[in-house]
Amino acid sequence: MGKVPDTTENMARCICGGCPSYPAEGVLFCAKGKSVKSISRRGCICGDCAIFRDYNLADGYTARRG
Repeated sequence: MGKVPDTTENMARCICGGCPSYPAEGVLFCAKGKSVKSISRRGCICGDCAIFRDYNLADGYTARRG
């Protein structure tokens, strides 16, 4: 898994807010780490994210595991 930089550019590309499992707080979990809120698995869109693909990330639910 590649390290995702916490940059303004990546923040603008982040799609976390559109996820059905979004915890209503935070974004760019792949760079910043997991959410402090509990995450209910209601679907994951990590695989649709350009950042996820660009950094060859594996698995989804980055808000849940960082």
